[in-house]
Amino acid sequence: MTRHSRSNRTTGRATFLAAMMVLSVVAMSSAFAGAAAASDGVEYSHDDAWQGQDVTVQGTAIESNTAYNLERVDEFDGDDVSSTTFIREVVADDDGVVTIDTDDLEGGDYTLRVDGVDQVRENTFHLEVQDLDASFDADEVTNAGDESTTDVEIESNRGFYSVDVSADGDLDAEELFTIFADEDDLEEAMESENRATVEDDELVPGETQFGPFGASLYASDEDDADETIVLVDLQDTEESVSFADVDGGAYDVEFESVDSAAAASASITVVDDDVGAAFDQSVYTQAAGDIVEFTVDLEDADNAYVQLGDENANFVDVLYLEDDDDSGDVTFALNTRTAGAPGASADEVVHSEDDVVQSLVHGGGDEVESAAFYEDEVDPANELEGEFAAYLEELDLLDSGDDPDEQLTRPLQPTEYSLTASGTGAFVVEDGESSVDDEIGYATLELVQPRLDAVSTHVAPGDAADEDDLEELRDGLTERADVAEGDRLVIEVEATGLSGAMVAHEGDWDALEDGFSATTLHEVTELEGEGVAFDVEALGATGNENPATLDLTADDEDVYVFVDPEAGELSVVVDTDSSSAFDRSVDHGDEFAVDVAYETDADERYEFGSGAFDGGAGGGDDPAFPTLPTDADQAVSTTFAVVEPDATFHNVDEDGLVQIEAGDDVVLTGETNVAPGSDAMVRLSDAGETASFLVNTDAEIDADGHFETDTVDVSERAVDDETSIELRVGTETITVADGIFVDELEQSDDEPAEGDDDPAETDDEPAEGDDEPIESDDEPVESDDEPTETDDSIPGFGVAVALVALLAAVMVGLRRR
Repeated sequence: MTRHSRSNRTTGRATFLAAMMVLSVVAMSSAFAGAAAASDGVEYSHDDAWQGQDVTVQGTAIESNTAYNLERVDEFDGDDVSSTTFIREVVADDDGVVTIDTDDLEGGDYTLRVDGVDQVRENTFHLEVQDLDASFDADEVTNAGDESTTDVEIESNRGFYSVDVSADGDLDAEELFTIFADEDDLEEAMESENRATVEDDELVPGETQFGPFGASLYASDEDDADETIVLVDLQDTEESVSFADVDGGAYDVEFESVDSAAAASASITVVDDDVGAAFDQSVYTQAAGDIVEFTVDLEDADNAYVQLGDENANFVDVLYLEDDDDSGDVTFALNTRTAGAPGASADEVVHSEDDVVQSLVHGGGDEVESAAFYEDEVDPANELEGEFAAYLEELDLLDSGDDPDEQLTRPLQPTEYSLTASGTGAFVVEDGESSVDDEIGYATLELVQPRLDAVSTHVAPGDAADEDDLEELRDGLTERADVAEGDRLVIEVEATGLSGAMVAHEGDWDALEDGFSATTLHEVTELEGEGVAFDVEALGATGNENPATLDLTADDEDVYVFVDPEAGELSVVVDTDSSSAFDRSVDHGDEFAVDVAYETDADERYEFGSGAFDGGAGGGDDPAFPTLPTDADQAVSTTFAVVEPDATFHNVDEDGLVQIEAGDDVVLTGETNVAPGSDAMVRLSDAGETASFLVNTDAEIDADGHFETDTVDVSERAVDDETSIELRVGTETITVADGIFVDELEQSDDEPAEGDDDPAETDDEPAEGDDEPIESDDEPVESDDEPTETDDSIPGFGVAVALVALLAAVMVGLRRR
C-alpha cells in the first residue's frame, strides 16, 4: 500500500466519522419528531384483491416518477419469493404512489420489485378472479299480465358482491328499478338518502335497498345514473322480476361487478301485450286545489277510459283520453279545485293542448258518454239503466235524483284518488265496490294539504313587469329587502293549493306558462269565502293619509303574476318605475309589509253554495280556505323598502376625487344598490380644463352590488387631467363623480390600494443581541413561509456544531495530505 493511498484513507476515515456524527444528530432529531413509514419501505393497499380492483403501493422506498417491475410470483421458498416472471413496468406518480391496474392480470401472487426491499411474502399481494353468471328463466315475456314475470338467477364465487345493471341505454334507471323491485317503492328509492354513490372508487349504498335483489338508484350526478341501477350486497340469488309496462323489444341486460372485472350478460325479449295505458308516474303527488299534469302512454290504441277516484275517496269521475296528434301518448291537466264542483264546465276541469280529454261528471262530450256501467259483471243483462248516476248510487256516492256533479260537499280534499285505465270503457260495481273491465293501466293521485311556507322579496333588472317568462325572470333574481326604484320587485311566496283557483278565474290554461294578470289574483282574494289574503301596504302612514298599497288591478306591464304548481310558488312582479303599480305615490325609503294568508273558520269547513266558487264556512261567505281543516290558519309575512338608486366609485382620494390610472388596460369598480344584471355602463368625459373626450364602457353588476367595467384605454389622458365619471343604467343616470387621472393609484378608504398585501413597515428596533443582516448581492428567495420553532435539537450538540466539526475534519485531512 502506498503512502498516498494511506493518506487518502486517513482523510476518508475522518470525513466519514464526522459525517456519521451529523447523521446521528439528524436521525436522533427525526426520532424525537415522530415515526417514519413502514420499516421495510413499502406498503400494499391489499393483501388479497379481486381482478379489476386497483392495488396501490407506497412507502419510503418508493420514489416518485420512477418505474418499477411488476412481477408474478411463480414460487415461494418458505416466506421468501424464490421465482418470479416479469409482467410489465408500472410508474409511481408525483406523490410516490404506484397504482396497479389488475383488469388484465391472471389470478395468483404478485410483487413489486423495489431496490432495497426484500422479496418476501409480506411484500406481495394475492389476486383472485371473480366469476359471475346471470340468466333469465324465460327467453320471452309479455309486458302485461301474469306472463310479464320470470326468474333471474345471479351466481358468483364471491360471498357478497354488488352488481351494476344496465341495458345498453335501451332502458332507463327507473325502468330497470321496476323490473328488479316493486314499482310502488320507486318514489322512495328516488329520495336522495336512498340513492347509492361512489366515493374514492368505493360504492356507498343509500340508507335503504329494495326488493330481494337490494336494488338502488344511483345519485343523479354519478356517471350513467340515468341508465344504470345497482344491486347491493348480493349473495347467489334467484328471484322473480317483472317486465310489466316495459316497451316491447329484445334487450341485452348487462351485469357488471361494481369493484371487479367480472361481468355477465343475459338476453330477453319483451312482447307487447295488446292494448296498454302506462302513466308516466306511479304516484302523482300535488297539493289539493292545484293543477296536476298527467301523461299516459297508449300502446296499440289511440284512446282509453280512466276512472278517477273510487268509493274510498268518496268521488268518481270517468275521463276519456284520445291521442289526437298521433304522438303515442296523451298529456292532460286536471284542476283539482274545480273537479267535481257544482256548475263547473269541462273546460274548467280538464285540459289538453294537443289531445282530447273529456269528463263525464262535467258533460265533456259524446265519447266519454259512451262508457257503460254494469252490476256484478259485464253482461248486457246487467247494464245499469240509470247509467253513470246509477253507478254512483250503487257506490253510495250520490243520492237518488242528484246530478253527478253533486257528489261533493266541498272541493277534492287531501287523500288518495285511484286512476284506473280501461281499454273498453266498461265499469262494474259489485257489493258496493268499483272495478273496470280490461284494466290496462293504473296510477294514484295523492292530494296533500296545501301550505304557506315563506315569503321573500327579490330584485330583477328594470323592465315591464310582464317582460320575461318565469324561467327568464328566475335567472335574473337576487334576494334583497331594499329595492332601488326603477328595478323590478319580485315577491316570491312558497304557496301551494292556489293554482286551480287562479286558472279558473284567468280562464286560460296557458297562463301556467305565460303568467297571470294581477287582476286574477285580486279576484281570488276578493272571494270572501275562499279565505285567500294577499296584501302589500306601506308602513308608517301619517295623519289622515291612507298608506300606499300595491294595486292588483294595475295593467300587466305594471304588476304581473306567475304561479308554478310544480315548484309550489307564487311570484308577483312589480315595475317600481311605474306610477301605476301602487295606488298612490311612493317616496324613497318607504317601507312596505307583505302579508299572505290562508284563513279558516274555527268551527266550520268550506262548503259549496250554488257554484264552484260560491261558498265559504258552512256554506256561507265567511273565510274558510277550501282544502284546509277548521282552525288551521296559515300566514307568512316580510317587509321591503323602496330606496333611491345609488352608487359609489372605488379609489377615492383624500380630496374626494376618483383616481383613474392613465393606461391602456384600465378597469373601474364601485358599489351600487341597482339590481344585479342590469344594463349598466360607465361614461368618462372631460371636466375642468381637460380637452374634450368621451369614453363609454359596459359595466357588470354582481349579486353583492359590486360593479366592474370592461377594460378601457385612457393612455392618451395626461396625469392630473380631470374627468367626469357617470354610472348609467338604461337611460337613467345613477351617480356622477369627479375624477382625476393619476400615474399610480393611492390608497383610498374604499378599496386597498395596490401593494397593500405587502407586510407593513415597522419602526421597531431589533432587540439587543439580534444578528445584523450580512450585505449580499444575492436577491433573497421570496417565500410566504415563516420558520417554525421546534424542540428537535439535542442539548449541548446541535446540527450547526456538527457541521463545524465536519469542516474541521476535512481541513485536517487535507493538511495531512
